[in-house]
Amino acid sequence: MHTAQALARELGIDPSRNSGQNFLIDELVLVDIVAEAHIKKNENILEIGPGFGVLTQELVAAGANVVSVELDSKFAKHLIKTFKDAPSFRLVRADIVSLLNQEISELFNGEPYRVVANIPYNITGKIIKKFVSSDTPKPAGLVLLVQKEVAERVCAQPGGMSLLALSVQLYARPKIAFEVSKKAFWPEPKVESSLLIIDDVSEIPNHPLTPFLRQAQDRLLIKEREVIDEKRFWQICRMGFASPRKQLRNNLAAGLHMEQDAVKAALKRAKLKETSRAQELAISDWMNLIHALA
Repeated sequence: MHTAQALARELGIDPSRNSGQNFLIDELVLVDIVAEAHIKKNENILEIGPGFGVLTQELVAAGANVVSVELDSKFAKHLIKTFKDAPSFRLVRADIVSLLNQEISELFNGEPYRVVANIPYNITGKIIKKFVSSDTPKPAGLVLLVQKEVAERVCAQPGGMSLLALSVQLYARPKIAFEVSKKAFWPEPKVESSLLIIDDVSEIPNHPLTPFLRQAQDRLLIKEREVIDEKRFWQICRMGFASPRKQLRNNLAAGLHMEQDAVKAALKRAKLKETSRAQELAISDWMNLIHALA
């Protein structure tokens, strides 16, 4: 079997750190990724940036119907040759960021699919936004090998929340499955990695019957079927995080052009401390606060 280095020389590929090209070469990690993904036979899987196709091979072997999106022509040529006898594999030459979610859905004839990929680190944020908090239709879930720091930010709890954490947790349930040493890659990156699993991706982010809201319902002040305006939600959240070191009431008073006393009263109605900071709030707290401000 070719090593990644030998195969790169054969294909005339010089991995680009600027493009986030760090290829997973640890076979045990590959097996663990597929195990954590719980691939079902004939399940539709979208793979992003398959590169040499080592993860692709595991996905196909697990019985998935795999659509791999690869931009690089040299990798594409190699993948076509490698999987020419695999009827469950399909290659799409494209930039994943430029593809519309509707176009991706049509690759699977509108049927449900999940994303399983070792994505280039330089487009991690774009990928998460694209499939979790942006255009519809969305995948049912994502299994992504990402920078450890990014995975931890996505899964942060109140006290360490950020707009990134909110943008994922509003729509889905993220968790870290396991960490991966930088020694499992070639070329070796400067950072450690984690397998990030994002389940229960919802098309309706702000409805109380979505999974996260079912869990939080006893803490919500909103009515059972009331819907929060999504645009308003993000407007208030961005204001709250405008100056993370400042107390929330100062950021909101400035952003909303409100008197401090009015903001304090809203915080009290939402059962939040006057000294609260944005990173301390859970999603349910933000929803309660938006209603209180209204």
